[in-house]
Amino acid sequence: LIEHGEFTEALRYLRAKNPFPGITGRVCPHFCMDVCNRKEKDSALNIRALERAAETFAQKSTCLFKNLPATGKKVAIIGGGLAGLTSAYYLALLGYEVVIYEANPMLGGVARYGVPNFRLPRDVVDREVGLVLEAGVRARVNTKVGVDITMEEIEQRYDAIILATGVPAENSLPIPNAGKAVKAVEFLREAALGLNTGKIGKKVVVMGGGGVGFDCAFTAKRLGAEEVHVICLEKEGEMRAPEDDLVLAAREGVQIHNSCTMQAIQCEGEKVTGVEYFEVKECSFDEAGKLHLEKKENGDHVLSCDTVIFAVGMKTDLSFLGDRNIAVTPRNWIVVDECQKTSLDKTFAAGDVSAGPASFARAVGDGRKA
Repeated sequence: LIEHGEFTEALRYLRAKNPFPGITGRVCPHFCMDVCNRKEKDSALNIRALERAAETFAQKSTCLFKNLPATGKKVAIIGGGLAGLTSAYYLALLGYEVVIYEANPMLGGVARYGVPNFRLPRDVVDREVGLVLEAGVRARVNTKVGVDITMEEIEQRYDAIILATGVPAENSLPIPNAGKAVKAVEFLREAALGLNTGKIGKKVVVMGGGGVGFDCAFTAKRLGAEEVHVICLEKEGEMRAPEDDLVLAAREGVQIHNSCTMQAIQCEGEKVTGVEYFEVKECSFDEAGKLHLEKKENGDHVLSCDTVIFAVGMKTDLSFLGDRNIAVTPRNWIVVDECQKTSLDKTFAAGDVSAGPASFARAVGDGRKA
């Protein structure tokens, strides 16, 4: 369709499966491109750029879909990230009355609070979230389930429930002075809200070599850090961060310390002065996610810094469910079947809360399936 210049029809085709082509067209890690067999001829089909082109050049005022007649059924969605918003969008189009409960002041989840503005402009998030609301979805923001409304109330009011709360809790490291570190998602959220200007030091160390860790590194640079280091367990060539991040890190002078981990944060009074880290010979995780390390001999180092950021993984917070006995994996992800159904009656789950930390594409796919 794009080849023939039919951008609006291309966008309609995309939105039949993905309400957020403007978002995925900018920040999807494009796993499909990594394995595209077109590479055997010349290069992978750049589907990410094509999604972005469709969203950019289509006539956005055109009504792409019409809602089916009302079913009289009501669905509650707990969590306003991409998984929850995707579920809400298609349920509304299918004639259901949908209400999203979101603890934050705005919808969008990680797309809004976890991805830096220079990578994903906020107006793109606003525009695509707005289309979900235009489909008839209602949202209750600043509403934390289990605090502002109980699960009992939600179960009584709705015919079905979709849990899409993501992984809001951050891991730490069991090392001396760990409390002096800044949590990665908290740091990115404050940056998105403009709350941490002037708080970043001149020399920053990020522990964690995933996409979130590099987002912190790049954001720290833009907030005034002169020197940024990333310490990560993975060997060079085996990092979890997208290749684009590694290219940008090299261009911006972010220094990467592979096959290493932190063992202490050094302080003078309340002030961070550096980190102690060591080289790792071998590392592995067990089923419960517990890390097992083999230290390299004579591999201890000290790095001076004034800010430490932990980007060492996320975990679920299911406390809002109370004493409900929902089935979970050893890592505390909610167990779902092929239709995203949980072990609880009339309750489904989608996105990171059931898949573990994954991509936006996975969140959208799970939300649609749910």
